[in-house]
Amino acid sequence: MFAGLLGGGKKRDLQRADELRLAGIRFAADESWEQAEQACRQAAELRTARLGAEAPLTLQARGEWAQTLPRLGRRDEAVAEFRDLVRHCPAVMGEDQAITCEARICLANLLLEQGSPEEALSLLLAVLGRRAAPDKFALKAWDTKLRVWSALGRHREAADEALELRAQYARVHGDDHILTLRAGANRVQNLVHLGEYEQAECECDELIELHEGKDLFWQAVTNARVLALNGLGRHERAEATARAALEQLPKVSWPGSDMRVTLTLGLARSLSGSGRGEEALAAAEARAEFQREADRRVALAAPVATVTAQVLLGLGRLAEAEAEARQAADLAEAHLTPRHHATLEAETTLGSVLAAQGRSAEAAEQLTRCAAAWREYFGPRHPRTVAAEAELAALG
Repeated sequence: MFAGLLGGGKKRDLQRADELRLAGIRFAADESWEQAEQACRQAAELRTARLGAEAPLTLQARGEWAQTLPRLGRRDEAVAEFRDLVRHCPAVMGEDQAITCEARICLANLLLEQGSPEEALSLLLAVLGRRAAPDKFALKAWDTKLRVWSALGRHREAADEALELRAQYARVHGDDHILTLRAGANRVQNLVHLGEYEQAECECDELIELHEGKDLFWQAVTNARVLALNGLGRHERAEATARAALEQLPKVSWPGSDMRVTLTLGLARSLSGSGRGEEALAAAEARAEFQREADRRVALAAPVATVTAQVLLGLGRLAEAEAEARQAADLAEAHLTPRHHATLEAETTLGSVLAAQGRSAEAAEQLTRCAAAWREYFGPRHPRTVAAEAELAALG
């Protein structure tokens, strides 16, 4: 498609680069990501050849190209490109220039997905140290910072700050703008982790009422709703909600999206909660392929193993359940913080498996640690605190 645009002198090449860049932006707006990547890459290559790799216009084009890569599942390439941009943009463009801020925020998002929240946070704080709301880059950095808080297990801070961020977006864009609503989606995810299931479900319903399209935002809110319904023990409703979202997923997702994994986990939890363990194991379709996909998303690897362990425990397959639970605990230790809800769920599941095996002393030691951690980080009334303490008491 673009071959006819290539060739010519410097001026003509730079004009072609501009045409390609604009084409790439249009393709991205239409979510035609393969064509967007091709156009943006060629624009960056032409500017590199004519202006050099570190010229301001080249850095701009390289950043736009890098933003297309995650949509095609090419996250490692995107990380490498954004790391190079973060090295060069401050010196060439300035610390608070738009391209510098954009590169830092994009890299922070990718690092967060790869299980490096502390490094992501340092990049975001560099932006927030020079930009303040309602500046759009400050708001974007703040938005990602809330996801970092969640990854670090700081769910109360994330939920409370999400209210502030939503109010800021509402002042700039209005109550029903997608950015305003996404801040609300961030909040409901954290409410679920805090065990505030009724409040989370109520706010999910409010967000869905304000947004008509069944897009990725709708998927994210629906996923939170599935988690809340499962937390409330409404497993049949959770199952129906998860299946409806999974049916829509191919229309709005892209290769390597986390949403298929998270929604399938929600479906597996609902099936297991309804006593349909074999269906819960089968919910992941080809389970080995599902596990490989989760392994690439390190923050999801532990939850996949944890849910699998819980299903196997319900089926009475205790040796397999222990192996999965230990794998979940090891993955959580490697990639998540000790106070993260997924870490504590993995370790508590291991305690439950040990108890089911009649290994009371080991189970008591494990569940004592877990109950204390739930109480310290999530409070005495959190449902998982209550459940861990009840299971511990049952051991005598």
